[in-house]
Amino acid sequence: MKPPGFGLRTDQVEYVQLILLSVLVGILGALGNLGFRALIQLATWFFQRIEWNLLQISRGGYYHLLIPIVLLSGGVFIMLLDRVFPEDVLGYGFPHFLEQINLGSARIKRSWMFVKAMGAALSLGCGASVGREGPIAQIGGAIGSAVARLRQLSPDRVKVLVAAGAGAGIATTFNAPIGGLMFAQEIVLLGHAELANLTLLIVATTSAVVVSRAIVGNDTVFQVPQFVLRSYWEMLTYGAMGATLGVLGAGFIRFFHYTAGVFRRMKAPEWAKLELGLALVGIIAIVWPDNLSDGYPVINQAMAGEFGLAVLAGLAAAKFVGASISLGSGVPGGVFGPIFFIGTMAGGTFQRLSVRLLPHFTGPRGSYSLVGLGAFLGATTHAPLTALFLLFEMTQGYEVALPAMIATVTALVVSRAIENESIDTYRLAREGKTLQIGKERLALTQIPVSAVMTKDVVIVNENTSLADILRTAGETAQTTLPVVDSDGNLSGLIVTRDLLGLLASHGELGPLVNAYDIAEGSCPEILPEENLDAASQMMEHEGLDELPVVERRHGGPFLGLVTRQHIALALNRITVSLSPLPTTIREQAIFWATGYRVTRIEIPEAAAGRTIRELDPRARFSVTVLAIRTADNPEGGFAPIAPDHVLKGGDLIIAAGRPADIRRFERELEQAADRKPSTAASPQAVSRGKR
Repeated sequence: MKPPGFGLRTDQVEYVQLILLSVLVGILGALGNLGFRALIQLATWFFQRIEWNLLQISRGGYYHLLIPIVLLSGGVFIMLLDRVFPEDVLGYGFPHFLEQINLGSARIKRSWMFVKAMGAALSLGCGASVGREGPIAQIGGAIGSAVARLRQLSPDRVKVLVAAGAGAGIATTFNAPIGGLMFAQEIVLLGHAELANLTLLIVATTSAVVVSRAIVGNDTVFQVPQFVLRSYWEMLTYGAMGATLGVLGAGFIRFFHYTAGVFRRMKAPEWAKLELGLALVGIIAIVWPDNLSDGYPVINQAMAGEFGLAVLAGLAAAKFVGASISLGSGVPGGVFGPIFFIGTMAGGTFQRLSVRLLPHFTGPRGSYSLVGLGAFLGATTHAPLTALFLLFEMTQGYEVALPAMIATVTALVVSRAIENESIDTYRLAREGKTLQIGKERLALTQIPVSAVMTKDVVIVNENTSLADILRTAGETAQTTLPVVDSDGNLSGLIVTRDLLGLLASHGELGPLVNAYDIAEGSCPEILPEENLDAASQMMEHEGLDELPVVERRHGGPFLGLVTRQHIALALNRITVSLSPLPTTIREQAIFWATGYRVTRIEIPEAAAGRTIRELDPRARFSVTVLAIRTADNPEGGFAPIAPDHVLKGGDLIIAAGRPADIRRFERELEQAADRKPSTAASPQAVSRGKR
């Protein structure tokens, strides 16, 4: 009997199922958020009530000197959690979360539902200057991933449900379904969501807020005052505030990551870095105890206009430094809370200064603190829609619309003019990773070579004669002939179009030549687990239409071929729209001469201790080393390399040359430990290796 489909097509039934899954993700995301809040309250009760009372910190005065002890004790619990779940607890993990979604498989560990909640709860409970929003987004994302994996959905659907879970967590936190939707679409999916997927996000965030309101009511984390606009001349003041916060936002992005880089370069164990960071935050809290945790109650006080100029400026500076130290030292948590705090205090500070200079162009205190929160959020995350809709929903009115848009857009423009990367993409960009890639390449990065390669390949043995090679080349449509040894290992590649030139120049040697002699021994090759984008880029650089797939590099077992046709067919199957996404062009493109490429090479441990002068790549391989990024300072970016700079394992260099020459240089680096500068092989010997 045909199962009932209510008259719907198969694709429509599938979409209804996705809507139901989105509802489930929204409900579970709301429950996860509520559980996370309970964990934060429990940890706060333990550290900031039980432990504070035991140390008598509540009495004030010199007892405040004991505040660092509370944070250090929290660090002990955090390290114990890290011992149980290594690599999943420490640090600001939201950029890695975005990388997994947009450049990876979007499959989030199920353990993150517990790990991220416990880690952030301990951090906030003991008083570290971190936020709860990043962890709740990751918790919701893990829930969405788990639901998608239960239904064995495709990677594209998994990504959408992960974003839906993250949006549901944010929506529940701020009682803002549209704000959560914008967070999922603009920050998590980088604005790539299609209309059908946008519907799923709306369903998830709305479901989450409905469940949250049904359980805990309509309360929000922020007690937002009535927004007051006294005069439209204030638009000038709000614009000036936006520009100021844009500069501050760019400065926070750079200082935040600079501080993290300082901690990463420290020659100390992770626990020592963590405890040092918590101790420093505790010292700041001796003077500014309101700097502890995410400071939501303090934000409410600032919005109510309770603080003066000195207090607002001091709190903003304390959180600016404290949050950077906390997350940079490895304390688990998010950055949204500190951003809200700094934006609120900075907005209030601007109002106090403005009312002295321009009293007739300045409104009440709370209004500027509120708009400052959104403007600073837009400046640091480069997500203006998320900031604006959060403001709209928090105020429950649109009187704030014009000032908020002017301040937020101005802050975004100024911030991006100074620092093009957001706080979440800054480190990824320094590692050579960009989340803003075209849809075509984004699709190709999701498909491994093994999914499309063909094993039905015409190959030739090393001992095959030239006559047999010519006959085989004439009978196959392949543009290349892989050459294998008796064990099936790839030993070279023959490009069929080069055979005619070989015959013209060495026609008299035909009977004496075999496949081993004419094959390109240093040929391009790719591994089955690499993606089609990497294969496509390699084909472009090498000028080939086919690439041999091997089990391991440099003479590993031959597995098959991947071709341009395979890549095109795969792309056509999964890409609905091939329209390019807008990207920011930072500088004019450099077009290299035909046959040349620029690539990154990681220095292997075998080459540690050598210098560019000793390796002499320009003379021996016609390869020019342009720049280096040292393993000791990955955040420092690339810089010109001195000839006598001593290389270390893990250093990353930029090299330019012909693809075959670059491959020979890479092999030299891998074998550098067995070579001495005085006995290095000649360029001619290295160029053919086996011949």
